[in-house]
Amino acid sequence: GRLSFSGYLIGILEAISREDRGNFTYELLTPSGYGSKCDRRLIPNNEKNGTDSLDHFEAYSRRNYGAFKCGESDVNDRPLSAYSTDLYWGSYYITPDRLMVNKFTVPFSPPDRATLGMMGTATHIRNIPDLVERNHAFGYSVCGYANTAYIDTLRVSFPNLDIRGISYAEENYHDLFASGTCDILIGAYPELLQVTARLHKEDKCIANGMPVGVIGDPLVYGYNYFAFGVRDDLAPIVLQTLNFWLQALMACFPEDPNGFCPSDKGGGSLSQLFADTGAGTGKECGYVQFPSLEGRGGLAPGIIVAIVISILVLLIALGMLYHTHQLKQQEQRMKKRFIQQLARNIDIGPSAHCITAEKLTEAFKHIGGQDGMISKADLAKWMNDLHLDFLSERDFDRLWEAMDMDGKGVVDPIHFVTFLGECGPQFKEVHQEYNNLPKTERMKLASRRLTNISNMSEEEVHRLERRHNRISRMNVFAGPGL
Repeated sequence: GRLSFSGYLIGILEAISREDRGNFTYELLTPSGYGSKCDRRLIPNNEKNGTDSLDHFEAYSRRNYGAFKCGESDVNDRPLSAYSTDLYWGSYYITPDRLMVNKFTVPFSPPDRATLGMMGTATHIRNIPDLVERNHAFGYSVCGYANTAYIDTLRVSFPNLDIRGISYAEENYHDLFASGTCDILIGAYPELLQVTARLHKEDKCIANGMPVGVIGDPLVYGYNYFAFGVRDDLAPIVLQTLNFWLQALMACFPEDPNGFCPSDKGGGSLSQLFADTGAGTGKECGYVQFPSLEGRGGLAPGIIVAIVISILVLLIALGMLYHTHQLKQQEQRMKKRFIQQLARNIDIGPSAHCITAEKLTEAFKHIGGQDGMISKADLAKWMNDLHLDFLSERDFDRLWEAMDMDGKGVVDPIHFVTFLGECGPQFKEVHQEYNNLPKTERMKLASRRLTNISNMSEEEVHRLERRHNRISRMNVFAGPGL
């Protein structure tokens, strides 16, 4: 069947083509579907026969309505063919690419501001950049018109935003939102205002229990001006006529009886025409951008997702803090145990700097570095001391990781000294504890001084330790009064 067209843009065409104005006739068509920029380009059934007949059953169908790039192809494709047209008429953005291949009329106004905006049921979104930044938390389904210049630009400019292309022919906006196909529709801001006003007029304001409305602010950059595209090889008088009457009807005063659009004759000022087509505020359906949570049956899904993610992030952060605290405690514990063991062999001070190079060399060789390296087995044997606190396997592994700084499986003298330099607090703590011990305890721990080990056999060192142990126990049994 035949399609009927109405609305603001059709009103402009009717106004400027009148006999007392532009005085021209026209034929309105949807995009043919044969254009090079159509998403699903049609091929004439008999094209293989070398003819130029347009006999495809889907040609000029409603399916192509609103396929903007498909429509501009009917004007700009070369060579000219049976589907070529003279103008493309619609809410076409003036883009650099289009300026390279066709002429444009003067931009028509209203609308004065035609940058991209959003409409739908989603809340707590300020603008498109805010949506891009936060939609990983909200998870809103975002739609835009397919086969348009702006959706291509959005996908390039915001690659992290998943935008679903929908057909312009899908004019049942209420079903788009009620079915969950779209939570947000991105489009030209003035058109979204008109759509919201239309939904209010049709009593289709609520989708999934949420009011539909224009969301936040439009972009302050990007495509902004609408104009009509003119084939570049048409006679200049065509573009001159269109521009003259567009400008005349934009600038005229309806109150001027001698002007171009006196109000008593109708079909005049584009401002009046735009208002008559139902341009609204975007809030007719009661949409609230940042609704209060009081009195609602529950939180919006996006808010719930955001809260859950925030809690998970907090729990992860707390877990990392606890893990870091545990590692810090383990590091302090195993360093202290190492310095306690070292104090059994040599005199230490409140820092590693108090130990002479000669004593450090002796300690290194005693631990196992006779060949210039300490192995993990050497360290484990040296740390096995019944007179000091037990060192767990986990703590020992952490100690070895701290000393084996390059992961080669051995510790050289440089790494040994470097590790001691990192044990400053432990040197101070162990030195103070050692000085506070009773004399008999200090003598017991000093039994394994390197001087004793080098001058006595291992059996003699053990006998010395046992003797100091007995003396220490006798003092405990006798009590402090003796």
